[in-house]
This record gives sequence, C-alpha cells and structure tokens, in this order.
Amino acid sequence: MGKFQNKLGSGEIMLPEDAAPHPSSNVEWWYYFAFLKGDKGGNYATMASFFSMGDAGLFKGHYLIFSLVDLDRQTHRAFSLLDEKAAVYMLFFIAYDLLLDPLDKRIWKLLYNLMKSKLPYPHKKLENVYMQKTPTRLVYGNNYLYFVNRLEDSFVVHLAEEEIKIDLNFVPQKPIVLAGGDGKPNYLFYYSFPRNRVEGRIENGGVAENVTGTGWFDHQWGRTHTLTFVTGWDWFGIQLNDGRELLMNQFTSIKNDRSFRPMANLIDNRGNVFFTRNIEYYPVKYWKSPLTKAVYPVEWQIVIPEFYMKMKVCPYFAMQEAPIIGPLHAIWEGACFMSGEEMATKQTVRNIHGIGYMELVGHANQIDRVQNSELISLNSKILQ
Repeated sequence: MGKFQNKLGSGEIMLPEDAAPHPSSNVEWWYYFAFLKGDKGGNYATMASFFSMGDAGLFKGHYLIFSLVDLDRQTHRAFSLLDEKAAVYMLFFIAYDLLLDPLDKRIWKLLYNLMKSKLPYPHKKLENVYMQKTPTRLVYGNNYLYFVNRLEDSFVVHLAEEEIKIDLNFVPQKPIVLAGGDGKPNYLFYYSFPRNRVEGRIENGGVAENVTGTGWFDHQWGRTHTLTFVTGWDWFGIQLNDGRELLMNQFTSIKNDRSFRPMANLIDNRGNVFFTRNIEYYPVKYWKSPLTKAVYPVEWQIVIPEFYMKMKVCPYFAMQEAPIIGPLHAIWEGACFMSGEEMATKQTVRNIHGIGYMELVGHANQIDRVQNSELISLNSKILQ
C-alpha cells in the first residue's frame, strides 16, 4: 500500500503505520463484520469492535464488543468486555450525562455499581490487555486481532467467551478505501477494506464448523469530544451482489456541525470511491426492545440522488440489540439485507441487492426523554 494524502490538508493515512494504535487519539476502534457459511450447513453473521479510549498522557481504557448471529435459527449472542481503566473512563461519560439529566435512575444505578468496582450483567471484566506495533496486535484478555503481513491489511481474529469460539482469517480483495474520498469525513480518520475473503472456524453451543464467506473491516481514530460526549448515529455497511459496496451514515445527535453531515460512499469494483453528502434517510418501521424498552428504527428507505439509487434496508430479524456499558445502555448492531433500484441509463433501471450490517447508536439512552406524543406516533410503526 502506498501513501494517501488527505485532500483537506489536515493529515494523511499510510499503511502499515496507521494500522497500529494512535496514542494521540482519544478514541479509536478496529471493527469487522462477516457473513459465513459452514461446512455443516450453518449460516452465520458476526461482528466485533476493539476500542481504545482516553487522552494521551493519562491512560487508555480498552473495550471489546462482539456478537454471533445464527441466521437460520435467528439467534443473536452479544458480549461486552472492558478493563478497569475503561470502567474509570466511563465515569466521565456518566458525570456528563447526569448533568444533562440528574433524574436518570439507570445512570445513578450504573454509577453506584462502577463506584463499587462492580460491572452490571452481562458486562465482564477484561484482564491482561495489551497492544503493540509492527506488527499491530490487539490482545483483549482471551481475545485478539493480529495483522499478519508486512502491509498490515490482512488479519486474524480470535474471540472466545462462554460456549462461543470464533477464529477467522481476513484477506482484502480490494485496495484501501478512504471514507469521504480523503479519509477524514469528519473529525476522525477513517479507512476501510470493505470486501475481504474470510475463512476460519466457528464453535457455537458445542457444534463446530469450518466457515467461508465475505467480510468488512473499518479502522477509525482521532480526537473529538463532540463525538465522545454527544453520541448518536445510524451506520450502514452494505456489500452489493455485483461487487460494489455502500458505506453510509448519519449523526442524529449533532445538528449544527457541518463535519458531521450525512454521507454516502459508493465503492466500485476496482476500489474507487464516489462520495456525496446528498443522501436521504427515512425510517419506515421500528422495533421496541423487550429488555431495554428502547425503540430502534430497524427498517429504512434510503435515497441517494447523486448515485440514482433508492433502496430499502431491513434486518434479518429484529432482536439484535447489544448491551453497552455507560450512558448508551445498548445499541442495535445486526445483520441486514438491502434491495432497491438504480438508474443505469436514462431509459434503464436495474435492481440492486446486498447484505451487510446496520448500527443504530444513541436510541437506548433516549427512552426516558421521549415525549408521550412521540411514542404514540411510533407505536403504529413498531414491529411486533
């Protein structure tokens, strides 16, 4: 891989250096999802995100979330693990949230537990966390992500908690993609390998399968307190059946910062990026979590006029909520599929299809602030 100059003149992204942790950042994460078929007939989706958080010169906390989806049985298992430094760092988020809403009983309960060094179920404590460069290795307790070649684009991941064990090998099938065309669509640096060949092994409840499929990888880092303390977004990573990809998101809690305007990236078969801020998101149906009572917009109509695309994004099934430590409480992070239309020429419209992941953040921490009139209007659209 070569050097990619940021068009805005605010930095650059280079591999292999930028695969490694960035000490000057106050937030950073490495993320993947994958869709996999097993040699015994199983069909799975899985994701993981390795987080590092904290200002330079102080300490870094480490947090891992991952999940395994059985697409045939429509089951979703999610895990949330953090070290002691991340738990301490969460106290800053909690203090800020209590300033906004001092009557939030859930946050007071969480604060009490963390002050007692107690993680509420189902979160678990991480031990023996370390990170290294050249090659980049992220070790979070019994789990790790290792880059395995000189360019640090291919990697292996090992995740093992309870009766679930995931071992996967990712090999990019396209060049590096810089989100926004320059790798810095907002205050964070952001690059992806949106299509990888994936193979490995999954153990789920005593059943082991060799698996193969396709996967996605993201790496983001930077310095921003806007994103740290005012958090809410809807993110979509879609792999189209024709070999292209769509990377789309909108920030729902940041209204007046032009750097956080909605965006869409269309990546063609050669890895070229077509970028636009002209994208329209319309939630169609909602799902109310029986556990957190959060209401998530899980079905969407999305229109991208510049790409002559309109599409519908739906979950494989609704119950794909993941617990999150801190004021967010939970997010919806799950497997989805897309269908739609694209104008190929002035006279020709073709159908487009794809699969991917949808990430809905900031909805579970709003349930105590939603007005009754808003809930009434949502009820008619909630999925049962």
